[in-house]
Amino acid sequence: MHDVAWLDLPDQLNARDVGGLPVAGGLRTRSGVLMRCETPDLLTADSVARLVSDYGVRHVFDLRSIGEGLPVADWPGIARHRLPLLGRRAGTAAEEAANEAATEPGAAPAGVGDISSGQVDVLGEDTDLDLATVDVHGAGRLYLAMAERGRDAFARALELLVNDAAGPTLVHCTAGKDRTGVLVALLMSAVGVDRAAIVADYAATRIHIDEMFRRIDAIANQPRLKPGTPAAAALRDAAPESMEAFLDAVLERYGSAGEFFVKAGARPEWLELWRERFVAA
Repeated sequence: MHDVAWLDLPDQLNARDVGGLPVAGGLRTRSGVLMRCETPDLLTADSVARLVSDYGVRHVFDLRSIGEGLPVADWPGIARHRLPLLGRRAGTAAEEAANEAATEPGAAPAGVGDISSGQVDVLGEDTDLDLATVDVHGAGRLYLAMAERGRDAFARALELLVNDAAGPTLVHCTAGKDRTGVLVALLMSAVGVDRAAIVADYAATRIHIDEMFRRIDAIANQPRLKPGTPAAAALRDAAPESMEAFLDAVLERYGSAGEFFVKAGARPEWLELWRERFVAA
């Protein structure tokens, strides 16, 4: 595994910079451009201030659904963008579930959370997959369904990243593994980051995953398994095979991550601008 550029945030176990990764042609991704983490519900005010002072974060992309997690507060010096990965294209089922959850203090949103919670029913039916027994390869196939469901949010994320007002950006969902992992992987693949590095970055979540979930599960209104709905261990893992399966599926269906963004509604020139911003000359 490559050296992980962890962010020094005591409240976070899955926060890291994805700079310094190898890109085709002997180049590297720039540090301080794109960072990732788990739910910010764990952050203290001191850590939020550190995001600005130590890491220069100016934008945060929140991929969680409406009603998921604690109420979103303003962070001085940081623009927080709500880009619900499942909420936009999931339709009324997701919105109704989120609204219902939001009216019950401490309740977890039903059907709109991380794949790690087994709450993927709004992604559409896949008769080949059983959430109770799905393996690490099947988890990658679920990632493709999730990416397609939230493709407009991904296109918007790319647009924000190349905007003239863009700055160092932190991406998160709840575990910082599924929704965050898919977006970050696509953004890296679109500029030619070596596939092995993309997979290794995703799998780095495994290092602290048990303690991370213990902390997340102790917070109110996080995605949790529905009563009586089992989920396979693969859904709470970050196995390299899952990311490999996802990348294979993207290539098979779209030909490239860049083409995925274009079909999602992104302009082709945004991809060039993103490469200029993210890849060191």
